[in-house]
Amino acid sequence: MFRNILIAVDPDRRADALRLLALAAELRRCLGASLTVATVLTDWSMVARAGRSPDAADRLFEVARARLAALTHKIPDMDDAEHRVETGPVHRGILKAAAYADADLILLASSASGWRAMLFGTAARVARRAACSVFILRG
Repeated sequence: MFRNILIAVDPDRRADALRLLALAAELRRCLGASLTVATVLTDWSMVARAGRSPDAADRLFEVARARLAALTHKIPDMDDAEHRVETGPVHRGILKAAAYADADLILLASSASGWRAMLFGTAARVARRAACSVFILRG
């Protein structure tokens, strides 16, 4: 049913990220799916400055990938998950990573509630625009 799963995490929200990764590991055991763990860099000023220097841009992405690796190593059997770093608005970055991974399921967390979150939040935007199934883990 699901062969390629994208797990969208925010390394700064460690508890949510670890919950998502544990869920993904369990789904992988049941389904034999491949996993891609992604994050989105949204600090435009930092990304723009790094873009002027190839070394700085490479370092920025290297640090983000290292943070993803550190999270995945906390969960058993996640060592071979692919890591993906995107830039831009979070919902667009997640959708871009999903397209790259040919994902048929996106896992992400949402701690937002209320009508504004349901209409304008990242999880809602991803769910509306994704070409695949989306599982939103509530905080």
